[in-house]
Amino acid sequence: MTLPWDEIEDASDASGIPENVIAAIALTESAGDRYACRFEKDYKWVFEVKKSASQARITETTEMMLQMSSFGYMQLMGAVAREFGLNGSILQLLEPALNFKYACLLLKRLAKKYKDKADIFAAYNAGSAIKTIQGKYKNQEYVDKVLDNLAAIEAVRGG
Repeated sequence: MTLPWDEIEDASDASGIPENVIAAIALTESAGDRYACRFEKDYKWVFEVKKSASQARITETTEMMLQMSSFGYMQLMGAVAREFGLNGSILQLLEPALNFKYACLLLKRLAKKYKDKADIFAAYNAGSAIKTIQGKYKNQEYVDKVLDNLAAIEAVRGG
């Protein structure tokens, strides 16, 4: 697999999130592309834009757009990284170790809220684990893809 397993192992050791889970989300989110970036035009939540822009020495508009974008292996939102304490440029999220670190902080928070791993995966992608009246997640296709990737990784690496 084309993932940086050393950084994944370090993030797993630091966070308690299983390596295979981190890898499955990374494959689902970015197909293993360290430099994946995507502006999420419908993303509504930003964090301390004025303060962060000043610290990063960029305009507030640029800061807002970066916070509304997802980065790196885990396609972590810039605003989420800011909330967890990322200072300086949001583009640091393209560094694997930082991308995994902040994504694992989010996963740990979600694991405190949700006990079922499918709920955690749904919430990682959509902000919360919302199900339809039929009992499927609103982002069921995403959840299924993470679970499929997880099963494939566990078949190769052990679970």
